[in-house]
Amino acid sequence: VLLREVQALTLHRGQYTTSRRTAAVPQLQCTGGTAGCARVPEVVQCYNKGWDGYDVQWQCKADLENTYRFGQIEVSCEGYDYPDDPYILRGSCSLMFRLELTEEGERKVKNSGSFGSGYFQSRKDSSDSSAGAIVVIVLLALAFGVYKLFLSNEQPQQNFGDRDEFTRPFWQSQQAPPPPGFKASFT
Repeated sequence: VLLREVQALTLHRGQYTTSRRTAAVPQLQCTGGTAGCARVPEVVQCYNKGWDGYDVQWQCKADLENTYRFGQIEVSCEGYDYPDDPYILRGSCSLMFRLELTEEGERKVKNSGSFGSGYFQSRKDSSDSSAGAIVVIVLLALAFGVYKLFLSNEQPQQNFGDRDEFTRPFWQSQQAPPPPGFKASFT
């Protein structure tokens, strides 16, 4: 079949392409997008909207909720005798697509506030996640400071004077006499 004469393609989820020279692939292949691939439609129809001198320009439609739309799409068909053959094998076409959220879908996801919905949020909200990371880092630094200040088992440093004097911890005054019963060996 001459590719530019194909007026419409009907592709089904879970079905594979016909193949002659290459391995069969799924007719519908979601590659991500802001809506993820959890809502892949059952059936997609793609319509030939014209020829640009190199390839057919396709418009694809499916029964999607108002919150979803197709993003980038790419229809691929197996050339009958060689990869760029203008004649294709009947039934060999597949659709690779991205599923995106519409403005309504972005509002619904943003307002749902459910845990895990961050994957679907638009890139405008990425500053919120970086602010959250900064808060976590500051809290970790404070916790480390508290640990070092109060909970660390390090002994206080000692200030060693002349060998004739007894040894005192650095926090004791050099002029104060040692407490009664003090022995240097206990430090």
